[in-house]
Amino acid sequence: MTDRYPIRFDLWLDPDNDPNDPRLLFAKKTLGLFEDISAVDFTRGKPMDLSGMDLSGFPNAQLLAFDTGGTSGKTSKVIHSTDTLSRAVEGLQSKIGFDPISSVCCLPLHHLGGWMQVHRAIRTSGSVFFCSYRDLGDDRLGSKLKDRWLSLVPTQLFHLLKSPPVVKNLRRAKGIFVGGAAMSAKLIDLCRKENLPIWPTYGMSETAGMITLLSADEFLNGREGVGKALPHADLCLPADKNRISVKAKSLCLAKPPDTFGPGDSFQTEDYGEVDRLGYWKVLGRGDRVIVTGGEQVDPGFVEKAILDTGLVEQCLVMGIKDEQWGQRVTAYLSPSGADLSRIKELVRVTVFGANYPKEWILADELPLSEMGKPLL
Repeated sequence: MTDRYPIRFDLWLDPDNDPNDPRLLFAKKTLGLFEDISAVDFTRGKPMDLSGMDLSGFPNAQLLAFDTGGTSGKTSKVIHSTDTLSRAVEGLQSKIGFDPISSVCCLPLHHLGGWMQVHRAIRTSGSVFFCSYRDLGDDRLGSKLKDRWLSLVPTQLFHLLKSPPVVKNLRRAKGIFVGGAAMSAKLIDLCRKENLPIWPTYGMSETAGMITLLSADEFLNGREGVGKALPHADLCLPADKNRISVKAKSLCLAKPPDTFGPGDSFQTEDYGEVDRLGYWKVLGRGDRVIVTGGEQVDPGFVEKAILDTGLVEQCLVMGIKDEQWGQRVTAYLSPSGADLSRIKELVRVTVFGANYPKEWILADELPLSEMGKPLL
């Protein structure tokens, strides 16, 4: 039986939502479109008819197209069905329980991570309350967060931890899913110090989000990484690739020009490792490698060296196009008042040659999107 959105799509809405909230209007328009068409495209930032593609290979399915950028920031399109999204919900429920999944949604709905919060609510009789993550310190949101899930990217979480009222509210959440990028050691330490119910996760748009999950209890007790694979997914490390390969019931139907069928694998760009108990760690991404002057630089290695100085809160190392070098290794550091001279001095002890950034930029906010992806 094909999974389809119900006509009564308003039942998942928290009644306290602002009726003019842009995300609420986005969701209503999307679900309204499905009354007349079978495929909706989110890739231009708004719901519209998915036209210009041959969809004959997916009869009787409700289709949704999302942009995916990975950590590299280069966008492509992935096409899911309501069936693949629902398989992701079932896998998540097997880990967190079969109660209705209600959330406070701070992510944009044209990204899969935001839309999945709506889909979970519809499929489990939960509800969604929309707000900006910058408003999470409001008194009224303390009660809203109780018994609800929250999804954040590490950059958002780092800023939120600077506010005691926000931290107080975050403790009331049923759980906080953190994904989209790796959590730094400093961020992990801060979350544990504040006793926050953090659930680190690993997933991607191609798999309809989460395919591994670490419980808050495990996180607070010192377990590292992103947890075990959820039941709907199987992860492995092919010897000839040394990168994570995924089979999942929630795998997208297509990432043009490629299509995927039941049992097909998706080869990610992520380096990882798994211990004998099945707990996964994500070590970095192959598509982030910077090629400068003919040499390859791992930005994750440089970022760790900068963070290990203890003099910055966050950093992002990227390759910026350069006529002489091909790419120029550039380090963005936050906050803007950090002691750059001292940072450079300490980093030179462990980072040499092509790995050492040619440009250093201090900023209060890193050049990252709402989903924690590089904007440059």
